[in-house]
Amino acid sequence: MPLLIKYMNNNNKRSIKDLDFAFIDTETTGTDFNHELIEIAVIRASSYDFTVLDEWEAKIKPRNIESAEEAALKINHYNDKDWEKAVDLEPALKTFLEKTENAVLVGHNLTFDWTYIHKSLAEFNLKPTFHFKSLDTISLAWQKLRHDSGIRSFSVKELANYFNIKQDKPHSALDDARTAYKIFLKLNEL
Repeated sequence: MPLLIKYMNNNNKRSIKDLDFAFIDTETTGTDFNHELIEIAVIRASSYDFTVLDEWEAKIKPRNIESAEEAALKINHYNDKDWEKAVDLEPALKTFLEKTENAVLVGHNLTFDWTYIHKSLAEFNLKPTFHFKSLDTISLAWQKLRHDSGIRSFSVKELANYFNIKQDKPHSALDDARTAYKIFLKLNEL
């Protein structure tokens, strides 16, 4: 049986309505496919009432920092001091899989994060434990706010401003995952 079909069948045993949400975000050393994850975060929430069940983040040791885009490192606040206790990628991914097991991934511009996560999982022959379906807050925002003249784009920054959501450290994985969670809550109130 092809891997994707087998994976989908294993995750279809429970109704998607019964699965928690895992609001995720990643930070990378750039935007090309050869760049790497250097930070990952998960906010796990109940799909029934959206209560936060768990928060987790990890800074990941870059293996090829010399190929990083300088602009990306500046945007995501990379510095040697903050990454002194960073973990290796494989254990970070294993913890990520534990934190997202049987959950629906939710994120802002989720395709970006999804791509780097799947690329990294494949590198270590790790299998996804999260549900194969996901939600993107950009799509939800477009659906709810596309006719609102107060919205020019659907960036995290613009939506956070629109909803008066304070961001403590934009472009850090945990802050962006929290912001995506808060944007999701606001969109559900519309």
